[in-house]
Amino acid sequence: MPLGLYVSRCSGQLDGIVDVDAAIEGMDETAAVVRVFEDFFDPAAQERMIRDISDADLDAVVLAGHSIEHYTRSLSGQHLKQRLIDAGLNPNRVIAANVLEQVALVHADDPVGATSKARALIQVASLRATLAPVVEGIETDPKHSVLILGATTEGMVAAQRLLQLGYKVVVADRGAGLRSVQDSANLKATVSFVSGHPNAEFVDDARLSDGSGWLGDYSVTLAAPTGSAMFRVGGLLLARPDEPGWIEELRQHFKVDIDDQGRARSIDPSTHPAETVDSGIMVVPIRGASEEIATKVSAADSAALALVLKLSQPKTVHFVDVSQVDETLCGGCASCVKTCAFGACSIGEDGLSHVDIRRCRGCGKCVVSCPVGARDIVNSPHDYLIGAIRTLAEVDTQGGDKVVGFLCGGCGYPAGDHASVSVQAGNGSYPASFLPIRIPCGGRLDTLYVLEAFKQGFDGVTVFRCREGHCHNLIGNLDMDRRINLLRTVLRSRNIDDGRLRIIDISPFEGERFVEQVNEVFTSIGSFDNGKGGPQ
Repeated sequence: MPLGLYVSRCSGQLDGIVDVDAAIEGMDETAAVVRVFEDFFDPAAQERMIRDISDADLDAVVLAGHSIEHYTRSLSGQHLKQRLIDAGLNPNRVIAANVLEQVALVHADDPVGATSKARALIQVASLRATLAPVVEGIETDPKHSVLILGATTEGMVAAQRLLQLGYKVVVADRGAGLRSVQDSANLKATVSFVSGHPNAEFVDDARLSDGSGWLGDYSVTLAAPTGSAMFRVGGLLLARPDEPGWIEELRQHFKVDIDDQGRARSIDPSTHPAETVDSGIMVVPIRGASEEIATKVSAADSAALALVLKLSQPKTVHFVDVSQVDETLCGGCASCVKTCAFGACSIGEDGLSHVDIRRCRGCGKCVVSCPVGARDIVNSPHDYLIGAIRTLAEVDTQGGDKVVGFLCGGCGYPAGDHASVSVQAGNGSYPASFLPIRIPCGGRLDTLYVLEAFKQGFDGVTVFRCREGHCHNLIGNLDMDRRINLLRTVLRSRNIDDGRLRIIDISPFEGERFVEQVNEVFTSIGSFDNGKGGPQ
């Protein structure tokens, strides 16, 4: 598998902290192409990558520089990855090695440690790129129809905009629907336009009872006093991000992130105020009830425009980032069925486990629950995670303690990135011997990986995951807790102090807390006796 390794100096942000030459020394033995650019977002750099994919017949690419989160949260950041995909790469083999946010920006006081850590993370990313299975892409003709949840001022304005652009609209409200907004003098004309439009449909006293699908093609069932009805829409627009009922029901079927007040939030309020972690679900930015109508109209416009930009594409491609079943091992025990919070697993007439790709969210909880190892997850396969642990274990920490950190993709990893903001603000750093591994969910953490980490000589294992009630996959934390509580007994039986295993709940923007908790982990490890112990 020809691999291309590209390193970005991130416009000089790595210089003086990470010795790039040392970090990639010898990498040409495993990579067909190795290049260093000043910045990946330089058009000339991107053109060089595109030519390499063709000339060297590259099958995988590692982008060493920004975090993977940077490409989803920065404006137009996805454009680079999309160009590489359009050039022929499978998206599961375009891997980011985070040597900026979680290395250079947080370890400026330790260039030697930063370089060693950067090298290890590049090696881990290369391993991930070469072991990653090709994922299937399903092309969809985006449906020009939208389900709007909430007949609010913002919901009605968004409905008007979408109808004017030729979209069909379903407006669902938990209460009286149009009657709740028609008394507003500023909204009378809008309500009249929407209510009289042939492409508009209203469902009052509605509840969202089922849902599946992805951007361009969702199936949503609404239950109302008049009965239940299923709608096929291209996207959803949540006009009431502070409505607990809508949020609870959405989270039963789709990934929806919530803030500390329980309100639905976007992936980044600064750069993507309307887009959520599910690319086909938009949220109207939070506005106070007393705000001027101009701000509400602006909020509605931003959500409607963000959705239209996605649904106006001639095709949308959903890459099936799901759990896979090895039918030669599956015994049909249904452990996966009991574990999956989204109803994506079932036992077929053949007695084997099957995956509903329209419902699977790729969290990996079913993989961990399988007693015979018949399942694996394409975004973090088992062989890769074992290999990553062993690769990071080889990092030379000059005799200091070494901790592996499993960071969940929902909250833990973004918090690790946000730690760079705290460090840059002068709030202190943490040791470069904290070595991160991204996992899709806390529920993906197999006890085997913890045991392997201690076996390989790590002094501590830390898991950063979503707060209770905030898990993107609903019950990933609960599933994990059950396993970890049993594991602690196993650790003690092997003479490993179970205090070396720390579970930390965190939210995506708690960078300062991330730094504090990592430092506390190292402090606590130092208080243990010198006998580290390890699986025998």
